[in-house]
Amino acid sequence: MSHPSSFRVRPLALASLCLVGLALPAAAADLRLASATPVDVPACDAPAVLDRVRGDFAYGMANVEKRDLSIVEFGRIRSQGAGVNDPSHIPHRWCYAPVTLSNGLRSTAYWRIDRGVGFAAPGYAGLPDDVESCVLGHDRWSVHDGTCRTTRRWW
Repeated sequence: MSHPSSFRVRPLALASLCLVGLALPAAAADLRLASATPVDVPACDAPAVLDRVRGDFAYGMANVEKRDLSIVEFGRIRSQGAGVNDPSHIPHRWCYAPVTLSNGLRSTAYWRIDRGVGFAAPGYAGLPDDVESCVLGHDRWSVHDGTCRTTRRWW
C-alpha cells in the first residue's frame, strides 16, 4: 500500500520549520550583540550612576558595618575603558575617582557599569544597567576581593 506524496513532504517541511525556528534566536542574538557597542554604556559621571555609587556605599556602611559613613564628594572622575570582553558579551565601563567621605578621610571609589543586565536577566530590552561599586579600604569582608579588584579594570 503506497502513501500519497503529501505524507512524505510533511516530515520534510516540519524538519525545515524546526531548523528555521532554531536559527532565529541565534540570528536575533547576533543582531543584539552587534548593536551593543561600548557607547551604549552610561558615562562614568552620569547622575544616576553616581547616585547608585553613593547609595550602595551608604547602604553597606549603615547595614553591614553599622557605621554612619557616606561619600560626600567625588574628585576627578575617570574612565578606565569600556568594551565587551570574551566570553561575556555584556558591555562594561570601568570608572574610578578619589572620594571624600563624611568622616573627612579620602579614598578611591571604583565602579563598573554593566549594560542592560537588570535584575537577574541579561539583555537590552529595556532592562536597567547595573552598577557595582567599591571604596578602597571599605571592603572588610572582601566582597570585591579586598582591593576592589572586581570593580576595577586590572588587566
